[in-house]
Amino acid sequence: SYNEFKAYILIFAAESNQVITKEEKEFIEAQFDALIIKTIQKEINRDNDFQRIQKIMAYIEQNNLSKPDLDELLKEINTVYQSDGKFDSVEQGIFQFLEKLFKV
Repeated sequence: SYNEFKAYILIFAAESNQVITKEEKEFIEAQFDALIIKTIQKEINRDNDFQRIQKIMAYIEQNNLSKPDLDELLKEINTVYQSDGKFDSVEQGIFQFLEKLFKV
């Protein structure tokens, strides 16, 4: 579902620098119920980086997400990154990569 995809990509973003801060976790928990977070967290932990990117690209393609949909996702990803007051170089790199990936 779109909600699960959104949870997947936000958790992926939060974990991109290997540390989920309290603020990032709280932001994600405020948007999704605990079962979705737990399920998606298990899936992300099983996937390697290549599989994660493949799943993101496949979902976007299979569901024909529009530019406004992708722009909104980027805003939310940016909010996750900014939630702890730090936007480190790893997070910036992943964000730039996702911006390029979302250019449909």
